Amino acid sequence: MSRSFWSRERAFAEPTVALAAVLALSLGVAAYTVVLGGVDEREPTAEPTLERVHDAISVGGVADPGRLDRVRSVIAGTDGNASVTLTVAGRHWRAGDAVPKSSAPASTRATATHRVGVALAPGRVRPGRLRVTVWQ
Repeated sequence: MSRSFWSRERAFAEPTVALAAVLALSLGVAAYTVVLGGVDEREPTAEPTLERVHDAISVGGVADPGRLDRVRSVIAGTDGNASVTLTVAGRHWRAGDAVPKSSAPASTRATATHRVGVALAPGRVRPGRLRVTVWQ
């Protein structure tokens, strides 16, 4: 006794169950949209800029202070202003704009830091810190 592929014994969803599933999915998408609508896209985030700066000044994962001139092109790709500081063994290198005074609202400024190896001389690498501050 053979059975047809389109037999009546196959399970079908009831129309009310299918409508309830579509309604639940629609409500989920609507709630997701409301949550995303509450996110202010104008607030700066420093992490993406930090990653791009690290990629621009690093060779083989080691930051080279001599490559800080490349930071200007990275900063130009952001929507706001940015300041980059590379610190190691009491030495500092800076690139970008000056960070505004503390009178500016803190919500318009974001900072991210990352520990990096810094090449001080050929074959001489010391631990340091790369810091990026972005603001509107």
